[in-house]
Order: sequence, then C-alpha cells, then structure tokens
Amino acid sequence: MSYIEFFEFKDHPFRITPDVSFFYSSPSHMETLESLKYFADSNEGFMVMTGEPGTGKTITLRKFLNEAPENIETAYVLFPSLEPEDMFRAVLEDFGYQINSRQSKNALFSGFRDFLMEKKAQGKKIILVVDEAQNLPNRTLEELRILSNLETETDKLIQFILAGQPELDKKLNSEELRQLKQRVTIFLNLKYMNLQEISKYVSFRLSKAGFQGQYPDRDFYASLFNISKGNPRLVNLLMERTLMSAYVDQSKSLTNAHLNNAAISLKLKKPGLPPKLKYIAAALLLCAAVVSGSMYAYNRYSIPKWVVPQAKAQPKEQTASVAQTPVKEQTEEQKPVQQVKGTVSAVKNESPKPIEIIDVGRQPETPKTEKPKTDKNTGYIAAGVLNVRSGPGKEYDVSAKLKRGNRVAVKKREAEWMLVSFKPVEGVSEGWLHKDYVIFAK
Repeated sequence: MSYIEFFEFKDHPFRITPDVSFFYSSPSHMETLESLKYFADSNEGFMVMTGEPGTGKTITLRKFLNEAPENIETAYVLFPSLEPEDMFRAVLEDFGYQINSRQSKNALFSGFRDFLMEKKAQGKKIILVVDEAQNLPNRTLEELRILSNLETETDKLIQFILAGQPELDKKLNSEELRQLKQRVTIFLNLKYMNLQEISKYVSFRLSKAGFQGQYPDRDFYASLFNISKGNPRLVNLLMERTLMSAYVDQSKSLTNAHLNNAAISLKLKKPGLPPKLKYIAAALLLCAAVVSGSMYAYNRYSIPKWVVPQAKAQPKEQTASVAQTPVKEQTEEQKPVQQVKGTVSAVKNESPKPIEIIDVGRQPETPKTEKPKTDKNTGYIAAGVLNVRSGPGKEYDVSAKLKRGNRVAVKKREAEWMLVSFKPVEGVSEGWLHKDYVIFAK
C-alpha cells in the first residue's frame, strides 16, 4: 500500500509536473492568465512573462494553450538554446511547415511568409510561445524581432510570448536588444504565494485529489510558508514528503512533525537533537553563559595593579617665595608677626619700612603628594586578547589583536565604540575597540 491508497486519493495531489487539472487560481496566476488571453485577442507583437523558478510559469502557459480558441494556432518551444537558423527551423517544423534541408535561409523565410499569409486568409492567428527564454542567445532573440516584421498593412502575421526567469529582463535591458524591448507591450511577473494563498492552494489540491484525512491547522501552514517562502514547487515537494511521513506513522492527520521530517529529507532544514540531548545541550549552554558572564564582570570591574600608574615622588626640598620661619608660642600681649619677602621689621618702637604683605597670621602648609588625575583618553586593554576592528561594530573586519595591558589612546568616541591609537601591531597602529574592554586609570 502506498500513501495514495492510504489516503484514498484519486490522483497524485502534489506532482511537480505542470498538470493543468490542478491549476490553482491565485491572484497572481489569474492576472497572468487573463493577460495572456488579452494578448491573444490583440494585435500586439511581443509579450514577456517572468518569474523565479517554481512560481508556475509553465503550468500557466499550458493552461492558456489548453483554453485558447480554435482560431489560434500555436507553436511551443521549451528548450530554446538554439542558434538563429536552428531556432527558425524548429519553429517551422512545430507549425507543421514542410522544409527541405537544402533550402537556404532566405528560401525558408519566404516560404514561411507565404504560410502565414495563407493562415491569415483562413482567419487564423499564429502565436509562438518560447519557454525558458532567458536561455536564448541575443542573436536568436534578434532573429525573432526580424520575424515579427512579417505583417500586413493592418495586422501582425505572428505574435510572440516569451516566458523565463528574471535574467530575461536583464537581457532585454541590454543595449544590444533595445529594439526588441521597444516592441514588447505587456510585461508580467509571477510572484510567490503568501500565507493565506498557500493554505488555500494546499486545501484545493488535497480536495481535488479526494483527500480523506484531517486537514492541517493554521500552525502547519505557517511552518510550511516559512520553509517554502511561498514557492509553489517547494510546497508540492514538501507536501508530498509530508504525506509519506504521515503514511509511515499510519496517521490520517498532517502535523508539524511530519512536515519537519519532510523538510529534513529535502535538506531544507537541519535535523534537530533528540530530546535528551537537547536538555544536555541546554545545560551546557547555561554553564557556559555563567562562566562567560563571570569572566566579563571580572575583566570589566577588576583593575589589575599594573594598570594604575604610580604617583611620581615629590622632591624633598622645594624653593618657596615665602620665608618659612618657625613660629614660637605667643602670649596674649604679643601681636602676630607679618611674613614678608626679604627682611622682616618687627622691632618695638621702630617704624617699619614699607613691605609687601604675603599672608597674615597663617603659616604655609607642607605640600602634599598629589594623586594622579584620571586620564579619560588613555586606557589599557583588560581582556586577554581583544580584536581591533576596522569600524565601529562587530560587523567590521578584524585588523589587529591587542593583549591585556596594551596601552591605547582614544582619538574618537562613537556610541559603544572608540577609535584608538596604539603601538603598531602587524603594521596597524589604530582601530576601533568596544568601550567595555578598555579600562582607564583612576
């Protein structure tokens, strides 16, 4: 028994081949389909449809061709990596035009024009559809432009639909193909599906195939969207593997566990750890975080002895501009002696000479040893090894490495980062450091 029989499907719901019976009318796909029909009814020369791989370009084209009116005849070229003449012959053969291998290109061109004129007289419209057109050489695309010159005074004898990946747009924007781009009147781009469209898409395909199980819930569709990014082809692949995983479990319900197995089998997701190992890994991570936090706190707030510069010894003798005369004990009757530069005149009954007063009634204090001032622009590396980066952030490249104790001078500050200079290391003498790993002397 296969999963098709287990779920009682009438058909494969998620095959990746372009089965038009499973065509889902998302807003983007319906807009494209209606534009194709409009182009077929018009008398325009070129239409271009692009989209990322897997967005549904081919199934949309086949849906259009299957529903085209009887008066429209088409040729469908799927592998167009052909040189101009080979492409021309392939188109003629697909339209059923009998060609002779010995005919020259000019003879073929003339005969094809007569063929198109005959179809026009029968009331037919001729459309050439080229899929994967991004693979066409530029000279072959230019050949198609020349073919589009086949026209009457009022109508085109042949129209062209070019479908391909976004690289096709880049080709048409080149200077070499500017004349061809000027003839394109309709540009379309197929987009990926959003979350709501994915849930409707999956439900539509399951129902179309006759699903007899329990439909997925909202969380399942959210996971499916996150893994597939809305790419219909990836959705098909994931859903097929999900159904197989559910069948192995003999489950009629499609769960996130089944989807996870599908993503792992397609290498869209890495396998997770078993439950016991998850707990062990979590415990190890917690221990590592505690140790790392402790080391960080130690490096940040513990200032090693070698960081604090020692105060310079003061000289024992210091020249003063003031005479420091020892002061004897004074009685209440005695008056304070005035200190002056030069000679002191304080003799009783003598008039003192004019003097320059420095201080009155107070002896100068013995100078104290000054404490070193905090230098906010000079610091020392506190980490064992610290990366020097080329810019203010971890996203910048490492230009050098400094060791604990290396001295740095701050040149500029920017948020949490500092531009510093230092003794050259490996030819580098400046760079950016995080402020938490630099300690300034106090």
